[in-house]
Amino acid sequence: MTGEIIIACIGFITTTAGSWLSWFLTRKKYNTEVDNNVIENMKQSLDFYMRLSDDNKNRLDEALKRNDALEDEVRELRKQVYELMANLCYDLQCQQRVRTGKKTTRYSPNSASRKDSNEENK
Repeated sequence: MTGEIIIACIGFITTTAGSWLSWFLTRKKYNTEVDNNVIENMKQSLDFYMRLSDDNKNRLDEALKRNDALEDEVRELRKQVYELMANLCYDLQCQQRVRTGKKTTRYSPNSASRKDSNEENK
């Protein structure tokens, strides 16, 4: 009977040791799989944010280019306005001015109406 007890004790010890070893190795395997999943999810998140960042950068570059083009257009239009204003006939001896009564008027080339020179100088 003592032989059977010794065999039972050895069986109990080996079963316990085997169970603990299996649990320990399985836990390491699961922790490794979880870590791999976390790393994979982080890579996917990084890729998503990189694409988002690149898209925002491209949109910003396009907006800056459009802004530069619009600034150039505004600069050109202001230049044209200043040139047109410089070409207006402000001189009282200008041939386009016609004297009617006490007021000096100028015919506008773009409209049939007369403009009062006194109103223009205000």
